[in-house]
Amino acid sequence: MVSVMDRLFLIFLALCGLLVCNSCFAQETQPSPYLWTKFVHVEGQPGLVPAEWVATPEGKFAQSIKIPNPVPKDSGYRKGMTSEQYFEHLCKTEAGEFIYKTVDNVEGFYFMRPPNRPTDDELMDRYKLEAPDIERIFQALRPTTEYRAILFISPPWRLYKFIEEPTYQGIGDTTTARASGYQVNVSPMRIESVDRPISKYGLIWRGIKRPHDRELAIAGSEWIVINLITNEVLAVRRNYGRTGFNRNSKEGIWWLNAITCPNLSKPRTLVEVVDQIYKFSSKVIRPVQGIQNEQ
Repeated sequence: MVSVMDRLFLIFLALCGLLVCNSCFAQETQPSPYLWTKFVHVEGQPGLVPAEWVATPEGKFAQSIKIPNPVPKDSGYRKGMTSEQYFEHLCKTEAGEFIYKTVDNVEGFYFMRPPNRPTDDELMDRYKLEAPDIERIFQALRPTTEYRAILFISPPWRLYKFIEEPTYQGIGDTTTARASGYQVNVSPMRIESVDRPISKYGLIWRGIKRPHDRELAIAGSEWIVINLITNEVLAVRRNYGRTGFNRNSKEGIWWLNAITCPNLSKPRTLVEVVDQIYKFSSKVIRPVQGIQNEQ
């Protein structure tokens, strides 16, 4: 069974995938106002990335993470490649789930970089979003800790006991929100403000920059699970999305219905789309109740 809140979320997600705002029909084809012009070196990638990606502390940290299997500097792009050819090559050679270590009996984790809620205009722009395949999921969610936490706390389907997030009160003023206690038709999500997280593990995301990717309407992303005590990377989920074929948006860009790599598990229903993040994290930092249910 799916809760009323989950049903509303899934229905809205379906509508977002099918509808394009009316204003997009009147837009003229012109260069994106978000076209990248400045690039910087980061520790976590072999090449330069847009300066916008490291403009926040959490973005800068995400791009600094060194993973055991980074993408190679040579992406395999060759002059004359079509978008489809390049996408298929990146999926075949770079995409996948890479789990290096698992941890049992985890009650909760620190969701280190809660995505903003993208607008239709941002989803129709080639350059605005850092990781469209990840950020598009959050368009259908209210931009609150409560709604994001339901992705991970909703027994008996999503079994973490708590999720923590950073909250920003002002420049240099960061606290932590802790969500817990939600159970369908039993109790609402409880949100507490605490001084600091108690989580030992974190989940964070980042975009991947590959040569000529956005020119060909391709975008890469990574989910990373990390040990917050040792900074050890426990797992990475790398995926690519391809758009550019939507008839009703500027330049055909509509990241909400972009296709993703076929070699990763393909969600067949809306529930599976939503559950991709939970399924990945729970394979790595395994919830207590999940361990019990498998015995």
